[in-house]
Order: sequence, then C-alpha cells, then structure tokens
Amino acid sequence: MHKNILNISDLNRNDLFKIIEYAGSLNVENQKILNNKHIGLIFEKYSTRTRLSFNIGIKDLGGDPIDIKFEELNIQRIESFEDTFKIFNLYLDAIVYRTSDHNKLTNASKYFNKPIINALSDISHPCQIISDLYTLKENFNFLEGLKISWLGDLNNVLFSLMEAVNLIPEIELNVFTSEKLHKNLINFPDTKNTNFLFDLDDNIIFNSHCIMTDVYNSMNDDVTINKDSLLKKFQVNEKLIEKTNDKCVFMHCLPANINSEVTKGVIEGNKSIVLKQAKNRLIAQKGILKWLEI
Repeated sequence: MHKNILNISDLNRNDLFKIIEYAGSLNVENQKILNNKHIGLIFEKYSTRTRLSFNIGIKDLGGDPIDIKFEELNIQRIESFEDTFKIFNLYLDAIVYRTSDHNKLTNASKYFNKPIINALSDISHPCQIISDLYTLKENFNFLEGLKISWLGDLNNVLFSLMEAVNLIPEIELNVFTSEKLHKNLINFPDTKNTNFLFDLDDNIIFNSHCIMTDVYNSMNDDVTINKDSLLKKFQVNEKLIEKTNDKCVFMHCLPANINSEVTKGVIEGNKSIVLKQAKNRLIAQKGILKWLEI
C-alpha cells in the first residue's frame, strides 16, 4: 500500500525518526532514488521555500518535477476534480499539493492512488515541522528532552507541531497565546505534553531550548479578529530574547511580518537560525521523498 503525508498523524514515531535519519544521509550524498519518476507539483497558494525545495530536491534525487496549474487544465471548464485526479494517476508517480482547503487533499487521495504530500493546507503543514525537527536535531543533537516555547497564533504550523510532539512525548511544548483564541480552538490534537499559557512565564522562557513563532494572520482567518492586538504581549522581541538561556535558538518558518510577531533585531540576531531552518527545507523534503518509496 502506498504512503501519504497529509498530516504528521499519518506517521508513527519510527516513521518520523526514519525521515529525519534519511534527510541526514541524503544531505551527505544524493542518491538517485527517484529514477526518472514524474512528480506533479500543485501550488494553489503562494510559495517560496516549499516550491524551491521540492523542485530542487526531486531533481537532485533523479526525479522529474512537473509544475501543474489548475487554471491551464480542463478542470477549469468541464472536467471534475475526481476525473482530473484519476487522469493524474495515469501519468504521475506522486503529487506535492499546496491548498487552502485540506478537504481537497483528502478528496485527491481517494482518486490518486499514489503518494500525496501536503505542501501546506489550512489545517496543517507537516513538511515544515519535519524540517524544523531535523533542524533542532542538527543543532542540539537530540530531540527527546527538548523544551519548545511557541508564542502567538494557533495555526496550521502549530497543529503539525502538536501532532509531532504527540509522537515524541519526551518533548515539552509550551504555547503562549491569547485565552480568547484558545477558547475558540477546535479539532486540534489532544496532547499531554502541550501546555497552553495566557501570560508570559520568565522561568519557562529561560529554560526553553527553542523559541518559535509565526505570522499572526493565516489563510482562512476570521478577519474580524484583531490578532495583532490579542497577541501583542507575545511578540518575540529583544526584551524577550534577553530572558532566554545562552543555548536557546529562535525559529520562524518565514515569511515574517516584522514588528508584528517578531522584531527585525531578533530575526537577524545571533540566536536566530531561521536561514538554517529555511535551508534545511531542501534536506528534509529529500528525506520525505525517500521515506515515501515513490
């Protein structure tokens, strides 16, 4: 049976560690494991790191990335979504799909009987978190025992991070956010090792291995909610970073909204590893592609 990665929860703990291991080995030597396989890239949303890393990663591994634009297909005229993906099944060996509607990924998996990778949806961003875990493992040489502090919005990246710490319960995740946003939280993973806090805690911040954040406004957000106001006290700024320990790192999946969730001084500061994080997207995508056994 073929494998998909629509969410981190499609993996088990061994799968997750295996992908990270594969990523490390492929970083040393590109193996032509894709052997001219044709992989469709569908991006309904803007993308920089994900688009580039999959295009280059597929080519590095000997595959053929094919850019697919729905606006250039018959799906824009009379052909159904169902029939379109049945046709994809005849030509392609896998699909990388970014969409604002996670239901499209689920539906696509019903008609395309080969691997599908979620390149970001309104629900989750598994590729980002797999890459982030690879980056943390590279930086600290361990994952079990990590203490991560997330500050800000409750979005698709956090969803995937919570699914990941469900698989690695030795990680402690502290989420600093607005109580109002937390009250509206639905369908998020239920994790025993995730703590939600509605005020900053200097002790937790000091003991964190990693401070993470992301933009406050994500796709499909309720535009009537002023998240900048709700989350103002959780901005990652120089004052907050000064409260961290010497080995703590700062991560942001990018793009960043400077002076909203993070200041320029932090993102360009000496604790920031956002460029390493971005570079590792390429390495992690290769690990995912190898694990899928396309």
